[in-house]
Amino acid sequence: MDKRNILSLFLWVWMVGLCTMTVHAQEKEEHWGNSRLYFERQAESLFPLVDKALTQCPPSMGDTLVRRLALYSLDALLHDTINDSGKPLERFIHSRMANVIADLNEPLEKGVKVYKIYNDGFLMRTPTVTVAFDLVRGSCKGKALIPDSLICQIVKRSDVLLVTHKHGDHADSYVADLFLKEGKPVIGTTDLWERSKEVVRLRSEEKVLEKSFSLRNGRNVKLTIFPGHQDELMNNIYVVTSPEGYSVAHTGDQYNESDMEWISGVKERIADLDALIVNCWINRIDEVVNGFSPRIVITAHENEMGHTIDHREPFWLTFQKVAHLKTKCSIMGWGEWLQLK
Repeated sequence: MDKRNILSLFLWVWMVGLCTMTVHAQEKEEHWGNSRLYFERQAESLFPLVDKALTQCPPSMGDTLVRRLALYSLDALLHDTINDSGKPLERFIHSRMANVIADLNEPLEKGVKVYKIYNDGFLMRTPTVTVAFDLVRGSCKGKALIPDSLICQIVKRSDVLLVTHKHGDHADSYVADLFLKEGKPVIGTTDLWERSKEVVRLRSEEKVLEKSFSLRNGRNVKLTIFPGHQDELMNNIYVVTSPEGYSVAHTGDQYNESDMEWISGVKERIADLDALIVNCWINRIDEVVNGFSPRIVITAHENEMGHTIDHREPFWLTFQKVAHLKTKCSIMGWGEWLQLK
């Protein structure tokens, strides 16, 4: 190689190196002194990765390291308020809800599926009925987390809405109106939306109520309603039995010491419970689980975004609380589901 070619090669390598150093310098300078941009970029990388991990490793009766890492990563993201109104969180929730809607469009031949939508919002789906519990759009910094277009699609695929109590993270009047406009019943406590004449209010402080409801599709579901409380607030605990005989209980925001006396004997009245949906911060969770005696426990209320970060209950704490339970437990993120039987 002559001197001219050597010099040309040297200049080319030098220019490539200079360009690379310039790009790297620009990337560093872009984040230096701009911590907000750094956290936004981090969220843009982590939310899709969590979404992918949860999709590839769906809920099961056991626990996997991948799922736990994904849920713990979600804890970290959702406890950083810089992400509260960011696009990465918005895209994550949209993706999760789209997964649910896609699965609801698929036929269900047998068994019962339990979907975790958001916070304490769940669906119980069998081949003949789909029951919604505490279905809400969610809110953070004054903005709905689940857009109207997506929540409408979930409502269209549901037959009845059960509301455990009147708190806004469990009772969304917009969602209730969607059910009512389609001629689908909305059931709640006697203090729920008192001005609405269409809401069916069921509550007794003295006894357990048992009702059978005929739905628009001609199917009947059986409701057993226990008089629970969040402190002094009325909180219906629902047990739903489908036409096929599957049963799911939802505790809402049950948190009251005096109710523990009758909770310990629920299994004597509900003898064959498939799943218990229980708020993750319920008092004396082991006694509640023993009282209901379900085949599986599904936890709820982790990372309610309308709460301050100290009360956005993390998944890592839920894992600690249920570690000693003898009953099988499934810890799900938003937009996931578990098929039983």
